[in-house]
Amino acid sequence: MRRQRAATMTKSTLSHIKIFGARAISLVTGRVPSPGTWPMTWGDSRRYAPDRWQKRDAGFEKRRFDYSDALNFLTATGRGTPRDIREGSIPEADLAFIARHMADLKTDRPLKGLHIGNFVGVSLAYLTDTARNLHEQSVVLSIDPNIPHRGIDVPHDLVTGLMTRYGLAGNWVPVTGYTLDRTAVFDILNRRGGSTRFSSYHGFSATDVLNNLARLGSRFDFALIDGNHNGAYLRREIDVLARLIRPGGYLFLDDVDENWEDVTAVFENLDAGRFRRVAHEGRVGVVKLMRRPDGESGARRGGAKRSERFGARSAGRKKNRKPA
Repeated sequence: MRRQRAATMTKSTLSHIKIFGARAISLVTGRVPSPGTWPMTWGDSRRYAPDRWQKRDAGFEKRRFDYSDALNFLTATGRGTPRDIREGSIPEADLAFIARHMADLKTDRPLKGLHIGNFVGVSLAYLTDTARNLHEQSVVLSIDPNIPHRGIDVPHDLVTGLMTRYGLAGNWVPVTGYTLDRTAVFDILNRRGGSTRFSSYHGFSATDVLNNLARLGSRFDFALIDGNHNGAYLRREIDVLARLIRPGGYLFLDDVDENWEDVTAVFENLDAGRFRRVAHEGRVGVVKLMRRPDGESGARRGGAKRSERFGARSAGRKKNRKPA
C-alpha cells in the first residue's frame, strides 16, 4: 500500500513538473506544446480544469443589450483603442434604422438572420437582440474570418464575450470563414495587422460559406452585409444572397455613402427584377428581395415598376408593407 501511494505521489509530482516546465518554456520561447502532449501537459492543472468554462460563465453578469454599455465593455478589455472600436462599429442610429425595418417581418415564427462581417460584434449583438425581441427563438448566423483588424488580433474573442454578456449566445451561430474566397486584401491585413507570432493562423478560415449555405438549403429573413467592400466581390455575394433570402426578406448594406463608392454603386445598380430598393438613410441601404432568381414571384406583381419610385425616406414617415 505504501509503495502504491509513493508511486502515485511520484507520478503526480512529475506531472506537475512537466506542466510548469512546459509553461515556462512557452513563456520564454513563445511556442506552445505539440498537439500530442497537450492533454498531458495542460489538462491536469487547476488553472485548466475541465470545469473552468462553467465557473467563468457562472460569474459572468448577464444584462439587457445596451449600445453604450457594449462600447464600454469592449473598451474595458484593453483590446483596441476606444476610437477604433467606435469607428469600426455601425452607429446606433443606423442600427435603429435597420431594426425598424426588421419589425415589418412576420413574427409568428422565429426569424432567421445572416450577419456578414462582425469586427467586435456590436452590430451583431444589436440585431440578434432585436430579432430575439421579435421572437425569442430567433437565430442569427454570423460569418467572419476572424483576422486581425484595427489592432485587434483575435476579434472573435470580443464578439463571444459581448454575446455572452447579453445572454445572446443561445440565439447565435458563429461561422469563422469567408463568404466566398479569401482575397489578397485580407491576406495583407492578416500579415501586417497582428502583433502575435501566431496571427498568421487566422488565414486558415473556411471559404465559400455562402454557397455552402445555399447547398444546405438555408433560407434567411434578413441579411446584413458589412464585410468585403470591393464592388466585384460584393456583387458576387449579393448574387448568392438572392438564393438565400426569402422573397419579401430584407438585405441591409452598410457603408452606402461617399466614403465607399463601390458599395454605393452596387446599391444603386441592383437588378430591379430581383430587388427593390426600399430606403437609404445615413450609411445604411435597405433592399427587399422581390422574387427568386429562377423567376418565381416572391412578392406582389409590379415590384420592378415600384423600384423606380425609390426615394430616401425614414421608416417613421412611411412603413413598408409586410411581405406576403
